[in-house]
Amino acid sequence: MRKVALFLAAVVLLSVFGVVASPAVSAADTGKVVIAVDLAHGENPKGLTDVTYKGKVLTQGMLKTLTQYTFVYFGDPKYESDLGIKRLGDKITYEALKNNNVKILILGQPTSPLLPDEIKAIKEWLQEGGKVLWVAADSDYGNGAKTQQFVDSLLDQLNITNLRVDLCSVEDPVSNAGGKSYRVVAYDDPWKDTPKRDILVQNLKYGGKVLAHGPGVVAWVDGKDGSGNWHQLNETSKPKYAYVIVHSNSSSDIVENNAPAANAYQAGETGKFPIVAAQIVPLGDNKQPDVIIVSGETPIGGYEPMWASEYYGVKLDGPTVIANILQWSLEMTKGLPTTSTSTSTTSSSGKSGICGPAFIVGLAVLPLLLRKRR
Repeated sequence: MRKVALFLAAVVLLSVFGVVASPAVSAADTGKVVIAVDLAHGENPKGLTDVTYKGKVLTQGMLKTLTQYTFVYFGDPKYESDLGIKRLGDKITYEALKNNNVKILILGQPTSPLLPDEIKAIKEWLQEGGKVLWVAADSDYGNGAKTQQFVDSLLDQLNITNLRVDLCSVEDPVSNAGGKSYRVVAYDDPWKDTPKRDILVQNLKYGGKVLAHGPGVVAWVDGKDGSGNWHQLNETSKPKYAYVIVHSNSSSDIVENNAPAANAYQAGETGKFPIVAAQIVPLGDNKQPDVIIVSGETPIGGYEPMWASEYYGVKLDGPTVIANILQWSLEMTKGLPTTSTSTSTTSSSGKSGICGPAFIVGLAVLPLLLRKRR
Protein backbone atom coordinates (compact mmCIF):
# COMPACT_ATOMS: atom_id res chain seq x y z
CA MET A 1 0.00 0.00 0.00
CA ARG A 2 2.88 2.32 0.78
CA LYS A 3 4.30 1.78 -2.71
CA VAL A 4 0.95 2.44 -4.29
CA ALA A 5 0.51 5.64 -2.33
CA LEU A 6 4.00 6.84 -3.21
CA PHE A 7 3.48 6.00 -6.87
CA LEU A 8 0.24 7.98 -6.95
CA ALA A 9 2.00 10.89 -5.29
CA ALA A 10 4.67 10.78 -8.00
CA VAL A 11 2.03 10.78 -10.71
CA VAL A 12 0.41 13.84 -9.16
CA LEU A 13 3.80 15.53 -8.98
CA LEU A 14 4.44 14.85 -12.65
CA SER A 15 1.00 16.18 -13.53
CA VAL A 16 1.46 19.37 -11.59
CA PHE A 17 4.96 20.10 -12.84
CA GLY A 18 4.82 19.23 -16.44
CA VAL A 19 2.84 16.36 -17.90
CA VAL A 20 -0.13 17.26 -20.06
CA ALA A 21 -2.00 14.16 -21.11
CA SER A 22 -3.16 14.06 -24.71
CA PRO A 23 -6.96 14.27 -24.79
CA ALA A 24 -8.90 11.26 -25.95
CA VAL A 25 -9.79 11.23 -29.61
CA SER A 26 -13.48 11.98 -30.01
CA ALA A 27 -15.74 10.44 -32.60
CA ALA A 28 -15.53 13.66 -34.63
CA ASP A 29 -11.72 13.53 -34.65
CA THR A 30 -11.70 10.10 -36.30
CA GLY A 31 -13.53 11.41 -39.36
CA LYS A 32 -12.36 13.69 -42.14
CA VAL A 33 -11.67 17.38 -41.59
CA VAL A 34 -14.67 19.40 -42.76
CA ILE A 35 -14.16 22.32 -45.14
CA ALA A 36 -17.04 24.76 -45.65
CA VAL A 37 -17.07 26.83 -48.84
CA ASP A 38 -19.07 30.05 -48.90
CA LEU A 39 -21.17 30.42 -52.06
CA ALA A 40 -23.75 32.71 -50.46
CA HIS A 41 -22.18 36.07 -51.34
CA GLY A 42 -21.81 35.97 -55.11
CA GLU A 43 -18.87 33.55 -55.18
CA ASN A 44 -18.76 30.77 -57.75
CA PRO A 45 -17.63 27.13 -57.34
CA LYS A 46 -15.12 27.05 -60.20
CA GLY A 47 -12.34 24.60 -59.37
CA LEU A 48 -14.43 22.49 -57.03
CA THR A 49 -15.38 20.39 -60.05
CA ASP A 50 -13.26 19.56 -63.12
CA VAL A 51 -12.16 22.43 -65.36
CA THR A 52 -12.57 21.35 -68.99
CA TYR A 53 -11.82 22.85 -72.40
CA LYS A 54 -13.24 21.32 -75.58
CA GLY A 55 -14.02 18.14 -73.71
CA LYS A 56 -10.54 17.85 -72.21
CA VAL A 57 -10.04 18.02 -68.45
CA LEU A 58 -7.44 20.69 -67.80
CA THR A 59 -7.62 20.54 -64.02
CA GLN A 60 -9.26 17.85 -61.93
CA GLY A 61 -11.63 19.38 -59.41
CA MET A 62 -10.86 19.90 -55.77
CA LEU A 63 -13.68 17.58 -54.70
CA LYS A 64 -12.08 14.68 -56.56
CA THR A 65 -8.53 15.56 -55.55
CA LEU A 66 -8.75 16.46 -51.87
CA THR A 67 -10.58 13.32 -50.81
CA GLN A 68 -9.04 13.51 -47.34
CA TYR A 69 -11.56 16.29 -46.58
CA THR A 70 -15.34 16.48 -46.39
CA PHE A 71 -16.72 19.50 -48.24
CA VAL A 72 -19.93 21.36 -47.40
CA TYR A 73 -21.19 24.76 -48.52
CA PHE A 74 -23.37 27.78 -47.78
CA GLY A 75 -25.45 29.18 -50.63
CA ASP A 76 -27.92 28.48 -53.42
CA PRO A 77 -29.67 25.07 -53.23
CA LYS A 78 -28.85 24.43 -56.91
CA TYR A 79 -25.23 23.71 -56.04
CA GLU A 80 -26.20 20.74 -53.88
CA SER A 81 -26.99 18.62 -56.94
CA ASP A 82 -24.32 20.25 -59.12
CA LEU A 83 -21.56 19.60 -56.60
CA GLY A 84 -22.91 16.60 -54.75
CA ILE A 85 -22.01 18.02 -51.33
CA LYS A 86 -24.10 18.98 -48.31
CA ARG A 87 -25.67 22.42 -48.12
CA LEU A 88 -25.59 24.14 -44.72
CA GLY A 89 -28.06 26.94 -45.48
CA ASP A 90 -28.56 30.24 -47.28
CA LYS A 91 -26.23 32.12 -44.98
CA ILE A 92 -23.39 31.44 -42.56
CA THR A 93 -24.53 30.60 -39.04
CA TYR A 94 -22.66 29.56 -35.93
CA GLU A 95 -24.95 26.57 -35.44
CA ALA A 96 -24.17 25.24 -38.91
CA LEU A 97 -20.43 25.66 -38.41
CA LYS A 98 -20.54 24.10 -34.95
CA ASN A 99 -22.95 21.24 -35.61
CA ASN A 100 -21.12 20.14 -38.75
CA ASN A 101 -17.67 20.23 -37.13
CA VAL A 102 -16.36 22.74 -39.67
CA LYS A 103 -12.61 23.18 -39.24
CA ILE A 104 -11.85 25.29 -42.34
CA LEU A 105 -14.01 28.04 -43.85
CA ILE A 106 -13.17 29.48 -47.29
CA LEU A 107 -14.60 32.75 -48.58
CA GLY A 108 -13.43 33.16 -52.16
CA GLN A 109 -13.96 36.69 -53.48
CA PRO A 110 -17.36 37.68 -52.04
CA THR A 111 -19.14 40.18 -54.30
CA SER A 112 -21.64 41.22 -51.64
CA PRO A 113 -21.04 42.04 -47.97
CA LEU A 114 -21.61 39.54 -45.19
CA LEU A 115 -24.52 40.29 -42.87
CA PRO A 116 -23.74 41.40 -39.31
CA ASP A 117 -25.08 38.14 -37.85
CA GLU A 118 -22.88 36.15 -40.26
CA ILE A 119 -19.80 38.04 -39.10
CA LYS A 120 -20.84 37.44 -35.51
CA ALA A 121 -21.23 33.72 -36.28
CA ILE A 122 -17.75 33.47 -37.79
CA LYS A 123 -16.27 35.38 -34.87
CA GLU A 124 -17.94 33.07 -32.35
CA TRP A 125 -16.73 30.03 -34.29
CA LEU A 126 -13.16 31.36 -34.36
CA GLN A 127 -13.22 32.04 -30.62
CA GLU A 128 -13.43 28.28 -30.01
CA GLY A 129 -9.85 28.01 -31.30
CA GLY A 130 -8.18 25.59 -33.68
CA LYS A 131 -9.97 26.95 -36.74
CA VAL A 132 -8.76 28.04 -40.21
CA LEU A 133 -10.36 30.94 -42.08
CA TRP A 134 -9.28 31.70 -45.66
CA VAL A 135 -10.54 35.06 -46.94
CA ALA A 136 -9.71 35.80 -50.58
CA ALA A 137 -10.02 39.18 -52.28
CA ASP A 138 -9.31 40.41 -55.81
CA SER A 139 -7.57 43.19 -57.70
CA ASP A 140 -9.08 46.69 -57.72
CA TYR A 141 -10.07 46.26 -61.38
CA GLY A 142 -13.81 46.54 -62.10
CA ASN A 143 -16.02 45.00 -59.41
CA GLY A 144 -12.92 43.65 -57.67
CA ALA A 145 -12.58 47.00 -55.92
CA LYS A 146 -15.82 46.29 -54.04
CA THR A 147 -14.62 42.81 -53.14
CA GLN A 148 -11.49 44.31 -51.61
CA GLN A 149 -13.58 46.59 -49.44
CA PHE A 150 -15.98 43.79 -48.42
CA VAL A 151 -13.02 41.63 -47.40
CA ASP A 152 -11.28 44.36 -45.43
CA SER A 153 -14.54 45.33 -43.70
CA LEU A 154 -15.04 41.69 -42.68
CA LEU A 155 -11.49 41.44 -41.34
CA ASP A 156 -11.93 44.74 -39.42
CA GLN A 157 -15.08 43.45 -37.73
CA LEU A 158 -13.62 40.05 -36.89
CA ASN A 159 -10.82 41.94 -35.09
CA ILE A 160 -8.54 38.90 -35.02
CA THR A 161 -5.79 39.52 -37.59
CA ASN A 162 -3.56 42.38 -38.76
CA LEU A 163 -3.62 41.22 -42.40
CA ARG A 164 -5.57 43.14 -45.04
CA VAL A 165 -5.78 43.45 -48.83
CA ASP A 166 -4.57 46.80 -50.14
CA LEU A 167 -6.66 48.73 -52.66
CA CYS A 168 -4.61 48.12 -55.80
CA SER A 169 -3.50 45.35 -58.19
CA VAL A 170 -0.39 43.37 -59.02
CA GLU A 171 0.65 42.86 -62.64
CA ASP A 172 3.71 41.26 -64.19
CA PRO A 173 4.94 41.87 -67.76
CA VAL A 174 7.41 38.97 -67.49
CA SER A 175 6.03 36.20 -65.27
CA ASN A 176 2.55 35.69 -66.67
CA ALA A 177 0.35 33.35 -68.71
CA GLY A 178 -0.33 34.05 -72.37
CA GLY A 179 1.55 37.32 -72.49
CA LYS A 180 -0.97 39.31 -70.45
CA SER A 181 0.47 41.10 -67.42
CA TYR A 182 -2.68 40.67 -65.33
CA ARG A 183 -2.44 36.86 -65.60
CA VAL A 184 0.27 36.81 -62.98
CA VAL A 185 2.28 33.64 -62.43
CA ALA A 186 3.28 33.82 -58.78
CA TYR A 187 5.40 31.45 -56.68
CA ASP A 188 4.89 29.25 -53.67
CA ASP A 189 8.04 30.39 -51.86
CA PRO A 190 7.31 30.92 -48.14
CA TRP A 191 9.50 33.09 -45.99
CA LYS A 192 12.44 31.17 -44.62
CA ASP A 193 11.31 31.71 -41.02
CA THR A 194 7.93 30.09 -41.72
CA PRO A 195 7.39 27.24 -39.22
CA LYS A 196 7.23 23.81 -40.84
CA ARG A 197 7.99 25.39 -44.19
CA ASP A 198 8.69 21.97 -45.68
CA ILE A 199 4.95 21.20 -45.72
CA LEU A 200 4.32 24.21 -47.96
CA VAL A 201 6.90 23.29 -50.59
CA GLN A 202 6.42 19.52 -50.78
CA ASN A 203 5.63 17.71 -54.05
CA LEU A 204 6.07 20.74 -56.31
CA LYS A 205 6.67 19.86 -59.97
CA TYR A 206 6.82 23.25 -61.67
CA GLY A 207 8.87 25.39 -59.32
CA GLY A 208 5.86 26.33 -57.20
CA LYS A 209 4.20 28.30 -60.00
CA VAL A 210 0.63 29.28 -59.21
CA LEU A 211 -1.84 31.41 -61.15
CA ALA A 212 -2.93 34.73 -59.65
CA HIS A 213 -5.37 36.07 -62.24
CA GLY A 214 -5.59 39.79 -61.58
CA PRO A 215 -4.58 39.65 -57.92
CA GLY A 216 -4.59 42.15 -55.13
CA VAL A 217 -1.71 42.50 -52.68
CA VAL A 218 -1.61 41.72 -48.97
CA ALA A 219 -0.67 44.45 -46.47
CA TRP A 220 -1.05 44.80 -42.70
CA VAL A 221 -2.43 47.31 -40.22
CA ASP A 222 -1.41 48.17 -36.67
CA GLY A 223 -4.76 47.43 -35.10
CA LYS A 224 -6.60 44.16 -35.68
CA ASP A 225 -9.82 46.18 -35.88
CA GLY A 226 -8.38 48.07 -38.86
CA SER A 227 -7.20 51.05 -36.84
CA GLY A 228 -3.73 52.53 -37.07
CA ASN A 229 -1.28 52.77 -39.92
CA TRP A 230 -1.09 50.53 -42.98
CA HIS A 231 2.22 48.86 -43.85
CA GLN A 232 3.69 46.88 -46.69
CA LEU A 233 4.09 43.25 -45.71
CA ASN A 234 7.67 42.07 -46.01
CA GLU A 235 10.30 40.28 -43.94
CA THR A 236 11.35 43.48 -42.15
CA SER A 237 7.82 44.83 -41.68
CA LYS A 238 5.33 42.27 -40.38
CA PRO A 239 3.01 41.58 -37.46
CA LYS A 240 3.75 38.74 -35.05
CA TYR A 241 3.22 35.20 -36.34
CA ALA A 242 2.54 36.43 -39.89
CA TYR A 243 4.16 34.76 -42.92
CA VAL A 244 4.03 35.26 -46.67
CA ILE A 245 3.44 31.97 -48.47
CA VAL A 246 2.96 32.98 -52.12
CA HIS A 247 4.53 36.04 -53.72
CA SER A 248 4.78 37.51 -57.19
CA ASN A 249 8.00 37.54 -59.22
CA SER A 250 10.52 40.38 -58.81
CA SER A 251 9.41 41.72 -62.21
CA SER A 252 5.87 42.51 -60.99
CA ASP A 253 4.57 45.98 -60.26
CA ILE A 254 1.75 47.77 -58.44
CA VAL A 255 -1.09 49.15 -60.57
CA GLU A 256 -4.01 51.42 -59.63
CA ASN A 257 -7.29 50.80 -61.48
CA ASN A 258 -9.94 52.41 -59.28
CA ALA A 259 -10.19 54.95 -56.48
CA PRO A 260 -9.44 55.09 -53.63
CA ALA A 261 -5.68 54.83 -53.78
CA ALA A 262 -3.82 52.07 -51.98
CA ASN A 263 -2.88 52.60 -48.34
CA ALA A 264 0.55 50.95 -48.16
CA TYR A 265 1.74 50.39 -51.72
CA GLN A 266 2.23 52.92 -54.50
CA ALA A 267 1.53 52.60 -58.21
CA GLY A 268 4.73 51.94 -60.16
CA GLU A 269 6.53 50.08 -57.38
CA THR A 270 8.34 46.97 -58.61
CA GLY A 271 9.31 43.88 -56.67
CA LYS A 272 8.07 40.68 -55.07
CA PHE A 273 4.65 41.31 -53.57
CA PRO A 274 2.68 39.07 -51.18
CA ILE A 275 -0.27 37.32 -52.81
CA VAL A 276 -1.07 34.82 -50.02
CA ALA A 277 -0.17 35.38 -46.37
CA ALA A 278 -1.20 33.74 -43.11
CA GLN A 279 -1.22 34.81 -39.48
CA ILE A 280 -1.31 32.38 -36.58
CA VAL A 281 -3.51 33.90 -33.89
CA PRO A 282 -3.13 32.93 -30.21
CA LEU A 283 -6.38 32.97 -28.24
CA GLY A 284 -5.21 32.18 -24.71
CA ASP A 285 -7.32 30.28 -22.16
CA ASN A 286 -5.58 27.05 -23.20
CA LYS A 287 -7.21 27.22 -26.63
CA GLN A 288 -5.54 26.14 -29.84
CA PRO A 289 -4.57 29.07 -32.09
CA ASP A 290 -6.53 30.01 -35.20
CA VAL A 291 -4.96 30.47 -38.61
CA ILE A 292 -6.20 33.34 -40.76
CA ILE A 293 -5.22 33.26 -44.44
CA VAL A 294 -5.65 36.43 -46.48
CA SER A 295 -5.00 36.39 -50.21
CA GLY A 296 -5.24 38.70 -53.19
CA GLU A 297 -6.46 35.80 -55.32
CA THR A 298 -8.92 33.04 -54.54
CA PRO A 299 -8.23 29.31 -54.30
CA ILE A 300 -11.78 28.58 -55.54
CA GLY A 301 -14.01 30.53 -57.92
CA GLY A 302 -13.19 33.90 -59.44
CA TYR A 303 -12.41 34.30 -63.11
CA GLU A 304 -9.75 31.60 -62.87
CA PRO A 305 -8.78 30.32 -59.41
CA MET A 306 -5.39 29.50 -57.97
CA TRP A 307 -6.43 25.85 -58.19
CA ALA A 308 -5.61 25.84 -61.95
CA SER A 309 -2.97 23.32 -63.00
CA GLU A 310 -2.47 24.84 -66.45
CA TYR A 311 -3.29 28.19 -68.02
CA TYR A 312 -2.44 29.37 -71.54
CA GLY A 313 0.09 26.56 -71.85
CA VAL A 314 1.85 27.30 -68.55
CA LYS A 315 2.10 24.27 -66.28
CA LEU A 316 1.22 25.16 -62.71
CA ASP A 317 1.43 23.68 -59.22
CA GLY A 318 -1.92 25.18 -58.21
CA PRO A 319 -3.61 22.07 -56.76
CA THR A 320 -0.47 21.04 -54.88
CA VAL A 321 0.04 24.54 -53.48
CA ILE A 322 -3.56 24.77 -52.23
CA ALA A 323 -3.36 21.28 -50.72
CA ASN A 324 -0.10 22.20 -48.98
CA ILE A 325 -1.52 25.43 -47.56
CA LEU A 326 -4.52 23.59 -46.13
CA GLN A 327 -2.32 20.89 -44.59
CA TRP A 328 0.09 23.46 -43.15
CA SER A 329 -2.75 25.54 -41.71
CA LEU A 330 -4.19 22.56 -39.87
CA GLU A 331 -0.74 21.78 -38.49
CA MET A 332 -0.39 25.36 -37.27
CA THR A 333 -3.65 25.16 -35.29
CA LYS A 334 -1.94 22.63 -33.01
CA GLY A 335 0.26 25.23 -31.33
CA LEU A 336 2.15 28.48 -31.71
CA PRO A 337 5.57 28.44 -33.40
CA THR A 338 8.54 28.11 -31.09
CA THR A 339 12.24 28.67 -31.67
CA SER A 340 13.17 26.07 -29.07
CA THR A 341 12.48 22.35 -29.06
CA SER A 342 13.92 21.83 -25.59
CA THR A 343 10.93 23.15 -23.67
CA SER A 344 8.11 21.29 -25.38
CA THR A 345 7.41 18.31 -27.53
CA THR A 346 4.55 17.28 -29.77
CA SER A 347 2.82 13.96 -29.43
CA SER A 348 1.85 11.83 -32.40
CA SER A 349 -1.64 13.31 -32.18
CA GLY A 350 -0.20 16.81 -32.52
CA LYS A 351 -1.38 17.92 -29.07
CA SER A 352 0.84 19.50 -26.47
CA GLY A 353 3.03 16.94 -24.78
CA ILE A 354 5.46 17.15 -21.90
CA CYS A 355 7.22 20.16 -20.47
CA GLY A 356 10.86 19.05 -20.61
CA PRO A 357 12.60 20.35 -17.47
CA ALA A 358 9.65 19.68 -15.14
CA PHE A 359 9.25 16.20 -16.56
CA ILE A 360 12.93 15.44 -15.91
CA VAL A 361 12.54 16.61 -12.30
CA GLY A 362 9.53 14.34 -11.90
CA LEU A 363 11.38 11.35 -13.31
CA ALA A 364 14.30 12.00 -10.99
CA VAL A 365 12.03 12.07 -7.96
CA LEU A 366 10.08 8.94 -8.89
CA PRO A 367 12.78 6.32 -8.07
CA LEU A 368 13.46 8.01 -4.75
CA LEU A 369 9.81 7.75 -3.82
CA LEU A 370 9.59 4.11 -4.79
CA ARG A 371 12.88 2.99 -3.21
CA LYS A 372 12.50 0.65 -0.21
CA ARG A 373 13.45 1.94 3.17
CA ARG A 374 16.70 0.41 4.37
